Amino acid sequence: MRHPRRSLALATVGALLLPFVVGVPSASAAPVSGEDVLYTLDADFDQGVLQDVNHDAPNNDQLQLNRQTVFFPYVNVAASARGTMVRIDVDTGEIVGEWLSAPDGQGRNPSRTTVDKFGNTWLSNRNEASGGKGSVTRVGVIRGGTRTNSDGTANPAGDYLKGPFGYNTCLDRDSDGLIATSRGLGDIRPWTNAGGADSNGGVTTAADECLITYSRVAGTNTRTVAVDSNNDLWTGGSNTQHQKISGVDGTPVTAPFSLGCGGYGGLVDKAGTLWSARYGTNLLRYEPGSGTGACLDTTHGDYGLGMDPQTGEIWHTQVNSGRTVKMDAAGNILGSFPHGHPRAQGVAVDMDGNVWVAHALDNGTNTVGHLRTDGTFVGNVVLPGGNGPTGVAVDTNGKVWVTNINSNNAQRIDPDAGPIGGGSFPVGAVDLTVDLGPGAGPYNYSDMTGSVLGEITAPVGTWSVVQDGGVAGQTWGTVTWNTEAQGSVPPGTSITVEARTSDTEAGLAGETFTPVSNGVKFARVGRYVEVRATLTASPSGDTPVLSDLRIKTSKRTGVFSCQATALNLAGIIVARANPPDVPCVDDAKAVANVNLSAGILTVRASALTAQTNQTPDDLLATPPAPGDGTSSSARIEYTRISTLLVNIEVGVIEASASVTCDAAMNPHFAGKSRIASLRINGLAVDVGSAPLTIPLVIGSLKLNSTTITPNSVVQQAFALDTLLTDVVLGEAKANVEPLPRERGGSPCRV
Repeated sequence: MRHPRRSLALATVGALLLPFVVGVPSASAAPVSGEDVLYTLDADFDQGVLQDVNHDAPNNDQLQLNRQTVFFPYVNVAASARGTMVRIDVDTGEIVGEWLSAPDGQGRNPSRTTVDKFGNTWLSNRNEASGGKGSVTRVGVIRGGTRTNSDGTANPAGDYLKGPFGYNTCLDRDSDGLIATSRGLGDIRPWTNAGGADSNGGVTTAADECLITYSRVAGTNTRTVAVDSNNDLWTGGSNTQHQKISGVDGTPVTAPFSLGCGGYGGLVDKAGTLWSARYGTNLLRYEPGSGTGACLDTTHGDYGLGMDPQTGEIWHTQVNSGRTVKMDAAGNILGSFPHGHPRAQGVAVDMDGNVWVAHALDNGTNTVGHLRTDGTFVGNVVLPGGNGPTGVAVDTNGKVWVTNINSNNAQRIDPDAGPIGGGSFPVGAVDLTVDLGPGAGPYNYSDMTGSVLGEITAPVGTWSVVQDGGVAGQTWGTVTWNTEAQGSVPPGTSITVEARTSDTEAGLAGETFTPVSNGVKFARVGRYVEVRATLTASPSGDTPVLSDLRIKTSKRTGVFSCQATALNLAGIIVARANPPDVPCVDDAKAVANVNLSAGILTVRASALTAQTNQTPDDLLATPPAPGDGTSSSARIEYTRISTLLVNIEVGVIEASASVTCDAAMNPHFAGKSRIASLRINGLAVDVGSAPLTIPLVIGSLKLNSTTITPNSVVQQAFALDTLLTDVVLGEAKANVEPLPRERGGSPCRV
């Protein structure tokens, strides 16, 4: 009987694992609105997408890894003879897409597939050896969305998918807000490789936006593809060269190496050891941590590789002996057991102690061997309509998939069905057959469902959420997590958090996740932010706990101040805009006429106005952008100043000051003023906008004065300084002021 955990775990991530049907609504909730949102309760976490994590009782209001990983509900079949990969929904048997395995003009003939921890599928191309290199390709995964035409209008047969998506790792390369991708079997989008643009790597000419990586690697005629706990990919080929490439962008992580063996097919075990079969002097066992390894002879097996998820023991078929070999993690042989046929290829081991052996590609072979991990032979599963089984893998429901190279189909085996065999266990029986179309030639001696990574190599889970910051160009500031007591990261476990942003929700698909540090500003810009937390277990099975996570925008570290004054006579203020000065606000004042006396001066003035303005109006609610700033201005139509010795008549007076965030997001200060006409005791003085100081018998007259400091500008059009009384006409000020505890803060920066 299958392990009972599966139905419970599937319910935990039901939102993500809904069958993919063209046109169904998104499987995830709408983006969460807010500039500062805390996720800590069950209902908060349910606003995101949970993959292999849960908040089940008694551990509510926190996230931890599922007891066993529930990997993605697909089987990814290399249609080797057609040069494509076909993805099948394991629940329904629906083929959800078909993709080329390499650009035009490059070698294809894919034979192995494996799945990374984000559901992407890597495949290797057996026919590529040009320039002494092989190749691997990665196909993204997308769930939910609505089929549309190129203009976004709904069409169930459309070539595009429009969000929101329940889950998406495909890339919106042309930033049109849509994902161009295959609808199903036979809908293979071109990959022109025009001008050889992608021959040495890249997917720039791929029409299908779920083709996300194409890399040239050291192993020629590449077969081995195996994902490690870091989500990087080990590759190997017929020249026994092995190399690790990045799970982020497909670039080399290690230099190539060869011990003279392996490269035919492989896996990475719980300890991170690479096992790679068959070429040269047979089986490679390599420990990346120490950089040491060995070649194991054919008594250890010589073809298919599988691993017991419970014990970590390695199973290795012998292609012509009728037996399969069991080894411990150090490579010591623990036994050799018959599996019901003289030949064997792929092998897989499930959570319930069953070993499944694909018997052979020989024409006429139509069985899969079933034995127990203690060596008990249970029986052969007959494959009605199946011919030439080559690969086997266990899906997320505990059922077994087999690919049949001669009958161009894939079949699903129910382990609980069929007659009772050896050890009183059910033999198993086929409960679903999926036609892959003529000329498919499926091979798939590999981890085509992701079970090896999901249940053995890297027990991981993710939680992701999209948050809406409300305005385009929003600046996101910090992601903070595990501030509550129940949050924990035991030794050997980890929680990594990544973010990506875009001004549209659909545009997130075209952006790359980048790591963020706990509570440290990361300053990504865009209305929407998507944050993904990845929880990884220790080799001993300990799980980290994510107790809480908060996503905040980044606020400006300062504000603008501003003020404008039409007239100031010895502290008597007439027409002042924004009297508080800090912070700046939009304001305006106007006075028709005024007649004042102070000390030796009498001042008459008409049409006095003052105005202040700030862009944007709500400074702290919006992120900084070039052009943000403040301005102040003052104007007087006519002024007459009288004393016993001096009479001054002034025409139109105008003064303005401003501070603006420039393209480099630094404050730029400016001030100017103008005096249309000036008469002193009836004598005309030409002033305009140039600064000028005039000595008078009663004091000093200073005109068009601009004072700029690192944080302010003050513009005074007219300032008369006497021993007894001062008068200022037309004064404008603009400043930047740091917020409390923000030394050196500026409204132009976060």
